[in-house]
Amino acid sequence: MTMTDALDLPELKATRQARREFLDRLEPLRSDLYKYCRRLTGNAFDAEDLVQESLARAFTQAAQAHSPIVNPRAWLFRVATNANVDSYRRQSPVLVDAPEQAAPDTADPAEVRDAWAELVTLLPPQERAALALKDLFGFTLTEVADVLRTSVGAVKAALHRGRGRLADPERSLKSREAPDRRLLDAVADAFTAYDVPRLTALLLADADSEILGVLTEYGADNIRQGSIEHTLDPSKPYRYTADVVDLWGEPVLVIHIVRNGHRAVNDLMRLTTENGKIRSIRWYYFSPNFLTEVAATLGEPAELNGHHY
Repeated sequence: MTMTDALDLPELKATRQARREFLDRLEPLRSDLYKYCRRLTGNAFDAEDLVQESLARAFTQAAQAHSPIVNPRAWLFRVATNANVDSYRRQSPVLVDAPEQAAPDTADPAEVRDAWAELVTLLPPQERAALALKDLFGFTLTEVADVLRTSVGAVKAALHRGRGRLADPERSLKSREAPDRRLLDAVADAFTAYDVPRLTALLLADADSEILGVLTEYGADNIRQGSIEHTLDPSKPYRYTADVVDLWGEPVLVIHIVRNGHRAVNDLMRLTTENGKIRSIRWYYFSPNFLTEVAATLGEPAELNGHHY
């Protein structure tokens, strides 16, 4: 084949089926994985990104394994830890003057939970992971050492350092560039009106759209024929509406499903904008733990994949 031939081999279809079956097997662990990633990253958006990255890596690593995965939960946490460490290494370092004195190793886990927003801005990722696994998920020191691929002594040192920074935490959060608020309002209006041409016109010609964990579409025409027309199908016995909401410091589009007078959170669209148009869309329809947190934060019910929360 040449470099310009389409890549759509039978093996790719088999791979997609294998991936679906793999994710189905891991589904009972997904809630714990999200909670763990939530603690590592400190916010729901980054947590769901880390979940998706971890599941992708886990599928690849499982395909390369030549023996059974004995403890899938600990293994999945290790994959997430490594993905988070790699992400941290790619970021610019954040310089923080943290105190060197250590709090007692018997620090109350509730204190760790209360201080978590500060911890994720201060601690290197392996110290965050050690604290999360030990104080929030109840792993033993040996189990933590196994997940982090280190010694029990190194885990004790990481816990000691991490707890020592609870005394005087300093915040140093990096913010994501906010999308164009006027464009978000226009998208919400067109979406709620089921105006597919107007909504498509708001996309850059080479925009992309990702339904997290399921598929990615490239180009305005493919997005229109795929996720937009599938979602905004007027023949369905319910309607969707979109509302611009400031959520965790960022304007996003919360998608509600309206059925028999009942309105519930069903999806979320996170947009990246450029020159007054949409550069990319991220849909969270298949992210139940993330959407459950969104609905709880907004004080609203959720209907996710046909299930009510």
